[in-house]
Amino acid sequence: MRRVRLESPAGHDLLMRKISKPLIFLFAASVCSLLMTGTAYASGGESSGAATEHFGYSFLLFGIVLIVAKLGNFVERYGMPAVIGELVAGIALSVAGYLGVGFVYDIAHSELIAFLASFGSLLLLFSIGLESNMKEMQRVGLRALMVAVIGVVLPFTAGAFLLGPLLFPDATSSAHLFIGAAIVATSVGITASVFRSLNISRTRAAQTVLGAAVIDDVLGLIVLAIVSAVASGGEISAAKVIGLSLESFGFLVGALFLGSILSKPISNIFRKVYSGIGMKLGIALSFALALGFLAEKFGLEPIIGAFAAGLVLDAVHFEKFSDPVIVEDLKSLEFEDDKDRQKVIRLINKHKHSHVEDLVANLNLVFVPIFFVYTGVQIDIHSLLQPGLYVTAGLISIVAIIGKLAAGVAAQGSPREKLFVGMSMVPRGEVGLIFAATGKALGVLSDELFSVIILVVIITTFVAPPLISRLARSIYAQD
Repeated sequence: MRRVRLESPAGHDLLMRKISKPLIFLFAASVCSLLMTGTAYASGGESSGAATEHFGYSFLLFGIVLIVAKLGNFVERYGMPAVIGELVAGIALSVAGYLGVGFVYDIAHSELIAFLASFGSLLLLFSIGLESNMKEMQRVGLRALMVAVIGVVLPFTAGAFLLGPLLFPDATSSAHLFIGAAIVATSVGITASVFRSLNISRTRAAQTVLGAAVIDDVLGLIVLAIVSAVASGGEISAAKVIGLSLESFGFLVGALFLGSILSKPISNIFRKVYSGIGMKLGIALSFALALGFLAEKFGLEPIIGAFAAGLVLDAVHFEKFSDPVIVEDLKSLEFEDDKDRQKVIRLINKHKHSHVEDLVANLNLVFVPIFFVYTGVQIDIHSLLQPGLYVTAGLISIVAIIGKLAAGVAAQGSPREKLFVGMSMVPRGEVGLIFAATGKALGVLSDELFSVIILVVIITTFVAPPLISRLARSIYAQD
């Protein structure tokens, strides 16, 4: 028998040809088995409600959602953010369920998947808080604050008090408030990724946008807290809104103040037990989860507490813990040239300071996509088959875009630079999805309204990145 060497390219190709057909057959058989298993669980001897009691089947559902989310990442090849692909992948799953694929129903009603999705949204807001910096927010000054305030007030007012009553006259006032809230926030991650790809993150306009987007998120989360509390209570009054505003703002300020005082002593106590990387990640996550619990006790969404935890935690709180492996490797290098040494020191500081962010980012790769796919699965396909839905979503998207473009007027610079700032605030992305999911979970948003908001998020997130890139090139090509 002729031996095939794996080291040989030709041999590797021959080996792959020999095993490719069995692998394809095995994969096809697995998919068929999965479809039959899902159908059996959905309509056979096991009831759908009992399906979640079988951990093996729940793990299988988890695996399906995760791999479907990763398949959705193909959109990144075309310059689009992964969140869009993951959301579309969830909608594709919902379509499969509509066509009779049984296990999709189990995914949509699985308590385990719902928990993992909630955990993913909490991790997402925690990461946004970690990437934000209170000192940088203070440095960007009044201009960024003005951009943020205008970018929150105009869309919320137009959505809640104009478009909501006009387009959905039969919906409740709480639903109208959620329409306004859902088109308030800006996606920091999407905008920042565009800036990084164009290498303009340090420009005045980009700094204004990033600062405004962070303040925008804070204000948006306060709006979400108020709207959620009003929706739960049922009645709206000026006194109630003012009280909830003070409560939300008070929690955020109190959490930041107490967290900044307690976080370092707490980390030092646990460091004495063990200073490894696992302890570092454990403390960070536990802090986010604890503040999420406290936020809920105050009648707010847990994601608000997680966001506050991310703002509070700083690299200095973990400076005496173990360093990343790459830092240890860099420390072992020796250089004769002082310039090279300084470059390595900068790299060491960068990896040390961002280590907690990197650790959480690895978790995000697993759990955050679950949230986006799960959100897509919640869409009722019947509502998407209504042509008028797309007209409604288009009208709301136009108002949502105009509201953010108007906010750019408060920025410094030429009219084109102001337009660039406004357009950079347009993507709603992951934060808009969190708002929509919250409204759905509270029972405020109907299937139709939920689908409309998802479409608005998709439209604003699709439209903005290429226009941001075009504006940036026209501005900075002249410099």
